[in-house]
Amino acid sequence: MSIILAAPGEAFRTRTRQLLHDAGCTDVQIAESSGPLRTLLAETSEALVLAGDDWTVSRPLLRQAVRAAAPAILLLRDARASTARVALSCGASGVLDAEIRPAVLGAALEAVRRGLRVLDRFGLTTEASAAPGLARGASGSAALTVRERQALALVASGTSNKGIARVLGVSVNTVKFHLAAAFAKLDVTTRAEAITEAIRRGELSL
Repeated sequence: MSIILAAPGEAFRTRTRQLLHDAGCTDVQIAESSGPLRTLLAETSEALVLAGDDWTVSRPLLRQAVRAAAPAILLLRDARASTARVALSCGASGVLDAEIRPAVLGAALEAVRRGLRVLDRFGLTTEASAAPGLARGASGSAALTVRERQALALVASGTSNKGIARVLGVSVNTVKFHLAAAFAKLDVTTRAEAITEAIRRGELSL
């Protein structure tokens, strides 16, 4: 999936392009405004729009992405909960802090590619939005990834998020991402429910 970085501010584009590079994303196209973004969306199949800086300049870019049925993540300096709710209601696939770390951005991009929605600054969480072609488990729901099963197995052993992060060699935010994705797929809200449901579906054995 190609990434279209859409933002009028040169400083934001430069900083975000470096962030994408550090996250391992090399297929990045640039759109400085709604017009070029509309053209790129028409010419690019399976594009993901990454817009941002602030909500005022991001909103028309998000509108273009939604019209083209392309997923869009906003990187905002003013990513308050109220702003995030409005952005999501307008069709955003994610709202992230502009100061997000490369590893967390990479995880968020992968989540959106899988049909999830992501939020940061509120403790990276995901909401299921089942995408066509997403791997399915025996029950018909999305199957857990290897990392999600590893994180749940450690939860089952009583390990804290910090402990899971140390064992898996990732950040605590990434652990939160994996657990939130697992919770969404399992349709649960607590750790105990997640472990029980994962065992029931054959995703986890103790």
